Amino acid sequence: MITPSACVVVVAYGHAEHLPATLRAVAAQEPRGGRIEVVVVDNGDGTSAEAARATLPSALVLHPGANLGFAGGCNLAVGRTSADVVVLVNPDVELRPDFLRVLLPALDDVDAGLVGGKLMFPDGKTIQHAGGELRLPLALTSHRGYGEVDSLAHEAVVDVDYVTGAALALRRSVWKELGGLDEAFAPAYFEEVDLCMRARAAGLAVRYIPGAVATHREASGLGRTSIAYYRLYHLNRLRLLFKHWDDRFLAAEWLPAELRHLRTTADDNEVDGLTWSYGRWQAHFLQRRPAPDLRITEWSDPPSEAEPPPGSGLAWTLAQAEAKRTVTPHPFRSRIAAVARARGWWNKIATEEYLRPIVQQQNDLNATL
Repeated sequence: MITPSACVVVVAYGHAEHLPATLRAVAAQEPRGGRIEVVVVDNGDGTSAEAARATLPSALVLHPGANLGFAGGCNLAVGRTSADVVVLVNPDVELRPDFLRVLLPALDDVDAGLVGGKLMFPDGKTIQHAGGELRLPLALTSHRGYGEVDSLAHEAVVDVDYVTGAALALRRSVWKELGGLDEAFAPAYFEEVDLCMRARAAGLAVRYIPGAVATHREASGLGRTSIAYYRLYHLNRLRLLFKHWDDRFLAAEWLPAELRHLRTTADDNEVDGLTWSYGRWQAHFLQRRPAPDLRITEWSDPPSEAEPPPGSGLAWTLAQAEAKRTVTPHPFRSRIAAVARARGWWNKIATEEYLRPIVQQQNDLNATL
């Protein structure tokens, strides 16, 4: 049996329309050193699994029957493969024919942990991603070259903060050393940033390879200015901050910058997403509940406000009240200084004079509806 040189993992959720083009592009790859195996994980209703089997019968198709999130789906797939190289590809990405042949040799450098290529918008001229930057102290992500017409400005191999999970590769040994993707970042956003940060902390480079080019249609993404997007983006941005930075940085650098961002930059939808995220983490820090875990189907929004069906008025009313209640900080005492400090600065942002009126006004408005 020939050991595949690479396994390509595609995690899909309602991507039956775009998945066939993705898989045909993967099947057309000719990586150096041998063939590839393809694993498709359908986190949705099974339509993506059907499309995968019809398009690429040789693919291993997994349908777990639940939405495992991007990280959970990738971890499941990698565990079912044996290739020396792991490649993650989004189900709305089309790799150019030489993508893997150009990208994978970059992993011959033992100092390279993760590598990623250049993603283009569907017009074929405009850059979407040429490596990623993590902007501190807020830990906001940005794509190098985003919206620029492709040019020589992004034709150099460079080490970056992160590469997008839409199309990246790493050696299986590195994947195992790092423990795969952190499934707490469910269902999406910041998983690859966290993985890249852990690789860099282990002394490995995260490298942008401009000659490996793909087209990303972003067919699955939440609208980048929608409330749902901001809620999930900021919840996992905070998760990244609390995981990787200590109290001193958070209190002295992040917190003042966060408050400035709230006052001067965030629009109404982003403020909604931020306050929603703060509430989830406030419950963790101040009420000692588990850290927010969105590995459940109703991750994104409060209960529907549509007219309840007959006979369900009480349950509907209780669900609305629970979703819209004001989160009240609880007093705390701790003999552990670090815990006390963490709760202290979180109490500051949760009760800060700008943030509290926004939350209260929204609750007052909701109560009248």
